[in-house]
Amino acid sequence: MKDQSNVVLNWTGDIHKPFVSILCDTFNHEGFIRETLEGFLKQETTFPFEIIVHDDASTDNTASIVKEFAEQYPFIIKPILQKENQYSKKVNFWSDLTFPMAKGKYIALCEGDDYWIDPLKLQKQVEFLENNKEYVITWTDYFSKKGTELVPNDFKETLPSVYTIDFDTIFQPYCTLTLTSVFKKDAVDPLDYKKFKYGKDNTLYALALCHGKGAFMNFQAAVYRVHPGGVFSLKSTFFQRYSSYLNIKEIYDNIPQARTKNIEKVMASLLKASAFEALKLRKTKEFQNIEEPQKAINEFLDKAGLSLKFKYLLKYIKSGF
Repeated sequence: MKDQSNVVLNWTGDIHKPFVSILCDTFNHEGFIRETLEGFLKQETTFPFEIIVHDDASTDNTASIVKEFAEQYPFIIKPILQKENQYSKKVNFWSDLTFPMAKGKYIALCEGDDYWIDPLKLQKQVEFLENNKEYVITWTDYFSKKGTELVPNDFKETLPSVYTIDFDTIFQPYCTLTLTSVFKKDAVDPLDYKKFKYGKDNTLYALALCHGKGAFMNFQAAVYRVHPGGVFSLKSTFFQRYSSYLNIKEIYDNIPQARTKNIEKVMASLLKASAFEALKLRKTKEFQNIEEPQKAINEFLDKAGLSLKFKYLLKYIKSGF
């Protein structure tokens, strides 16, 4: 069993009360979840942490692996093992299940198909937040893993060691992946999150940024897996772009602080991408059976400038039935 007393020598609080809660949602990740949990357990910290793992009724061996780890590390790993799939019932794992269980001052997020590679990831991020009270959330650099290849970003060359993120800079560039995030628990109220129809991780970030600044810390600490089993990656490119547009638009409409030129630019880019992806669907069942592609096209044409509208209409005509 991992004895956390070996890594919390400077901790002055209650050894049995976690300072950080790691929240991990998983589904059919039997090929990945071991590496994910091992990455958590390898964290070297001066504070205790807990790992809350939610398995959404996996049909493979994911739940068995989670149980195995929980039995080996009973004071650290706290499993939630569903018997019925909650995603299909539109239950939000984070706000409804794992967040209410979290006891830490800070929350770290990582899904069961991603993993951490820097044993000091949590320590560095928590130390930064403890020493810089005006910040409420942090992210780090990461690799994308495609097959066996680890693909780096260019953030190391293009961004400073600490890049401040607020509504004027968020998503430019897109360096705020969930698997690297650590934030103050009291910066986000899950009841506020549940008010959003198109809620995503970006909604969580926006709510947090209402209470302070964010920081991208420029060191490589995690690996984001790109694989066919990913829930989001299975969706069409149109769905990915349009759902992101609806998410950002909802943030813009409901959070006054988010009404910046930066967010407007991001919305316009996502709507344009959605409309052009919708053209590719015109001859498919997806276009014929759902309303969203035509909605995206109509909204884009309503907002586009004359020159862009003309170019788009030409493409629209060429893509005819």
